[in-house]
Amino acid sequence: MFEKVFGLPAHPLVVHAAVVLVPIAVLCSFAYVLVPRFRPKIGWVLALSSLAGAGASIVAAETGDRLAKFLGGSDAINEHGGFGLDTRNMAVLLAVVAVVLLIVERARANRREPMRGYERDQWGMVGEPPPANSSGSTVLTVVSVVLMIALLATAVGAAVSVARAGDTGARMVWESVG
Repeated sequence: MFEKVFGLPAHPLVVHAAVVLVPIAVLCSFAYVLVPRFRPKIGWVLALSSLAGAGASIVAAETGDRLAKFLGGSDAINEHGGFGLDTRNMAVLLAVVAVVLLIVERARANRREPMRGYERDQWGMVGEPPPANSSGSTVLTVVSVVLMIALLATAVGAAVSVARAGDTGARMVWESVG
């Protein structure tokens, strides 16, 4: 990875992408789960913001590690680095859960939408939805609910970790610690 951008340490520059994108992904997660009518419109935003937030967190953690080695270890730097790693891990987990949930929701939507066709299959005409109590739709519904709960939990974890990392980083800068 890179250590400097235009002669400046890269970490303070790239960390702001994670500080913006992870909270956007968190807000999109809550909107997606708690306001069902937003789901068709916000799904892509959730996917892109969570993936971009995870990528930004990975780069911020890597550049932060290099900056910490350059500055030498202090308790404040080590504490901030730990919160940074927590943020990276939670952001990656948030992205994985969000993408898997969106795939499952798409599969559920495809099962509900009748397809047009004329050949017969086990359900009758192709395109006829399976019976409401079919095991496939029940399993997808249960998986979707579990993933929505997991998404909310990881969103809370990502929000807490990015706030803690941001707070300790800001304190080091403004109090000249580290």
